[in-house]
Amino acid sequence: MATKQWKLKDQIFDDFERQLLFSKNIKEEDARDFFNPDYENSLHDPFKILDMDKAVERILSAIDKNEKVILFGDYDADGICGTVVFHDFFKKIGFSNFDVYIPDRHKEEYGLSIKAIDEFAKRGVNLIITIDCGITDFKEVEKAGEKGIDTIITDHHLEVRQLPKAVAIVDPKRNKDIYPYKMLCGAAVAFKTVEAILQKRNFNVTKGWSKWLLDLVCIATVADMVPLLDENRTLVYYGLQVLRKTQRPGFLSLFKKLQLKKENISEDDIAFLIAPRINVASRMEHANVSFNLLITENSEEADWIADRLDQKNIERKEMANRIAEEIDMEIKNSPHCPELLFFGNSEWPAGILGVVACRLVEKYSLPVFLWAGGADKGVVKGSARSDGIINLVELIKEADKLAPSGESLFLDYGGHVFSAGFNMKESNLEILKKGLLAAYEKTKKEETENILWIDKEAGLDDVDWEFLKTVERFSPFGMDNPKPIFLFKNLEIFKVKMFGNGGIHLGLDFKKLNGFISAIGFFMPSTKFDVKKGDRIDLVASVERSNFKGYDELRLRIVDLMVR
Repeated sequence: MATKQWKLKDQIFDDFERQLLFSKNIKEEDARDFFNPDYENSLHDPFKILDMDKAVERILSAIDKNEKVILFGDYDADGICGTVVFHDFFKKIGFSNFDVYIPDRHKEEYGLSIKAIDEFAKRGVNLIITIDCGITDFKEVEKAGEKGIDTIITDHHLEVRQLPKAVAIVDPKRNKDIYPYKMLCGAAVAFKTVEAILQKRNFNVTKGWSKWLLDLVCIATVADMVPLLDENRTLVYYGLQVLRKTQRPGFLSLFKKLQLKKENISEDDIAFLIAPRINVASRMEHANVSFNLLITENSEEADWIADRLDQKNIERKEMANRIAEEIDMEIKNSPHCPELLFFGNSEWPAGILGVVACRLVEKYSLPVFLWAGGADKGVVKGSARSDGIINLVELIKEADKLAPSGESLFLDYGGHVFSAGFNMKESNLEILKKGLLAAYEKTKKEETENILWIDKEAGLDDVDWEFLKTVERFSPFGMDNPKPIFLFKNLEIFKVKMFGNGGIHLGLDFKKLNGFISAIGFFMPSTKFDVKKGDRIDLVASVERSNFKGYDELRLRIVDLMVR
């Protein structure tokens, strides 16, 4: 049985490319710009972001006076990459009076902390530049000001309450910001800030040098799952070109470890292989490990770090599987069908809650809130994920308003529509759970379609390298620009195989006129669809190139299937 209702989009054109343009609502007169984004004309003026002029002026002043600067980055792939953007820029212009500080996910709060501010004051810091965080840190920024430290916030998260009294807040999502595109990731905001500085003063840097930073912006944009439209499409389009030419020892070592051909790196490789290994450092030990991978100029050090990250990723998967199974069992044994999922354990590692939450959202299509022990006794850290049926930040706000005491339940919180994080006292967990359920019941939900829209019907013999070449013209794919999907009818399964940890992934082989073609489905065990050799099925799948272990293969990626 299929998991969704299938509907074929209107078939207007016989021409394959024109039909896909129609399917994606791209006008033919806009096709040329879509397929070949113009770097100069597709990117908006960074000075259109509110406070950018103030940020640039203060950073230039710090450089001129050789003031002590702290680059304070978030600990995920977005924050790490954005911090490297600033690091590389400062190195390029010969400014060396700066340090990098990325907090320990397990021992410190999200974003700035009073403890960190006190430490910076002791070190004679004059300016803090946050990357991918800071929009909610009003107490910490106020404390920094009292210590004589200025703060510039570069962020992309939503406002939640009052704004910090920073020198500048560079965040396109600010309520009063009129920047033409709101959906940049944190590293992209950092890149726009560097671009603005170089517009104001070029420091004898070769025009266009900043494009070499797009490998970092590309990875962060894909990892943070922001829409791949408008400016983001351009940044990733050119970022992939830079990544395919990269000379960073860290990337070269990681590609070698993952058996990826540099010249064929795709957004899928970033999403499923590269970004998870950059993220795993903070989840399993400290984000500095990944930061050092990206800045090292030593190949031997890069090889050592790449090996370490790969091993930690294996450990992370094992932990995530155990926690997900534990939650699945609790849900199975629950007498009631939950409206949202709220689970936690002080012994769980906080760093992998987001990974588990994403998996649960995919499986149950419900908002998920998970918590684990925090840095201090009696404090917990939480991660929340949603499929878009509800705005998580707004839900948290509403739950907080319902607190009986009238005081905030949280020490800190923030995030996006789909993703949020929070810190709070463990004693408030039950109040939060009740508040979330009450807020969820009264909050308007967005309709989530149970319809799978199919771009075109095709036959297995249609799928060749030329077919894929047409599909790839629409890349890079991601949020709001999904891969085209195709309906293949009445296929006979030649072979069924299960792979991955405990057989959690499904592989199917089919015969075609000139040989065989494989289809794979991640987290789709054969038992979910109950398929076997000889079954005839209708299959919905995308078409992709696999470079696994350096071998080029044309294959299908299963989206859904139905046994005839």
